[in-house]
Amino acid sequence: MFEIVLYVALGLIAATILGTIVMILKEQDQFTRAVVADLTFYPMIGFYVVWCMLNDSQINYEVALLAGLVGGVLPTMSLARIISKGRR
Repeated sequence: MFEIVLYVALGLIAATILGTIVMILKEQDQFTRAVVADLTFYPMIGFYVVWCMLNDSQINYEVALLAGLVGGVLPTMSLARIISKGRR
């Protein structure tokens, strides 16, 4: 039963990732594209965490923890760099 819930969650997360990719392709404003591209990273982390619940491995949770830590810092810095057009 729990596996069915996980597969439904994977499907919903995949749909959100595809939706954000469509938004990136349709949007003309570079700033909005940068923000939406930044937002695709978080559903990818969620997809990976749900996938880890289905597939057991020793390194799954370390990768998810690293993605969560890096996911807060690097995208914010790169987004600020895009918005400021490379100025420091």
